Amino acid sequence: MSNGLYQRLACDCGAVCLLVCGAPLGGAVDPAGEPATLWPLEAVQVGEGVDELVSREASGGVGLSCRRCGEVVGVEHAEAGVVALPGAADNAQDAAPPAAPSRAALEALGYRFPSKGNG
Repeated sequence: MSNGLYQRLACDCGAVCLLVCGAPLGGAVDPAGEPATLWPLEAVQVGEGVDELVSREASGGVGLSCRRCGEVVGVEHAEAGVVALPGAADNAQDAAPPAAPSRAALEALGYRFPSKGNG
């Protein structure tokens, strides 16, 4: 178990809970135009509801959703080593785009990153 920063994220009905540890890689806009926060693959674990988790192909990765409420709780991109979780990063530092090679792989999947000069 890590002593680092962690967050607990749950679906709308609370049946599925993800735990993320550490700091995000950065923020992005997903292929559907929604904000997402990118985390290292090894930083995301299922905390509760593994039996309620449904995996489907999505956005060039594996979409993880709740069987009960249908909410997508994340998209795993194993080839890029990241998980995209819905929602914007908490602060500007977390919103910075991830470094290569993950960035190039994610751009190829349709993710877009904010430019640093727009602020």
